[in-house]
Amino acid sequence: MAKVTYLYHSGFMVETENNCLVFDYYTDGGRVNNIDLSAFKNKNVFVFVSHFHQDHYDREIFKWKDMNVRYVLSKDCKYDKSIENVTVVSANKGYVIDGLAVETLKSTDEGVAFIVHADGLTVYHAGDLNWWHWNGESDAFNNMIKKQYTSEIDKIKGMNVDIGFVPVDTRLEDKYILAIDYLMRNVDVKHIFPMHFWQDYRIFDFLDRDNRTEEYRDRIERIEGPGQVFEL
Repeated sequence: MAKVTYLYHSGFMVETENNCLVFDYYTDGGRVNNIDLSAFKNKNVFVFVSHFHQDHYDREIFKWKDMNVRYVLSKDCKYDKSIENVTVVSANKGYVIDGLAVETLKSTDEGVAFIVHADGLTVYHAGDLNWWHWNGESDAFNNMIKKQYTSEIDKIKGMNVDIGFVPVDTRLEDKYILAIDYLMRNVDVKHIFPMHFWQDYRIFDFLDRDNRTEEYRDRIERIEGPGQVFEL
């Protein structure tokens, strides 16, 4: 069906029959640079950036500009306007980009989440669309985030998603699970990849032991390190 490579943090590459999709590439200042797009000369390469935060928007991606890459950037991302093949996207819109169908949701932080339809597959990358419930924040703030997050996910309620990427952040303490749990109970996701866990791989043990994941635990893909490849 597809090949998924975990790059780093929230960065993933999805290879379908005719396309190579790169999401939120991040090298941590060049420390983790584990992608070679020259291997995909026979595929259409799309590079997606969900928002401008440095852990999602690494300028390394523009080193690929001479490789027939199409960039899909959230409108909050600044870039050199001399770079060609850039499509700027806004939240809650639909686009057809070189034959690729792309939909967006509004993030609960900055930018957008992506829903990409390629070669008969549907891929969801949340960016920072997350249920950001911080235990130290006010009830008013946390209730606002809850409303925003559930409202966005409800827009795709019942959708069949083949591959999903969603933040599961241990900094949220016991609330780490809220986003993935709501998504999995409202959207039919075949393979779900936790992300944005800051290399705290304990998150997979937490998910495995959490009673709330029982109904969808077998659909959670376990990541062990950058460069890991999943054949789906």
